[in-house]
This record gives sequence, C-alpha cells and structure tokens, in this order.
Amino acid sequence: KQLVGREISQSENWVLEHAKLKARVEVLEKNKRNFMGEDLDSLSLKELQSLEHQLDAAIKSIRSRKNQAMFESIS
Repeated sequence: KQLVGREISQSENWVLEHAKLKARVEVLEKNKRNFMGEDLDSLSLKELQSLEHQLDAAIKSIRSRKNQAMFESIS
C-alpha cells in the first residue's frame, strides 16, 4: 500500500509541476510579446513604464556591446 501511495503522490507532484511550468511558460510568452510591442492594450501605465525602462536598459547594453565590438574591430 505504501508503494501505491507513493506512486499516487509522485503522480500528483508531476501534475502540479506541469501546471506550474505551463503557467510560467504562458507568463514568459506574454512577456516576450510585450517586449516585441504586441498585446500592449491590457498593460497599465505602471506596467508600460516598467517595460519601457527594461527596453531602455536593454538598448543601452546592446549599444555598449556594439561599440565595444566596433572598437575591437579597428584596433
């Protein structure tokens, strides 16, 4: 009986883990769409400002790396 109980418990754990991972994937896909400028209508002003800040930081990082690569290519 203990083995059957453990198997059920482990099966329940996998079901819960699957549900958590599925929800996480949905959040990540929504974030990706937002970063691509899609599905913005549902975002609040605060969420839009946060998204803008994250994109500004990403652009600064990209430009910095690009400038570093350009400098390295000419030296």
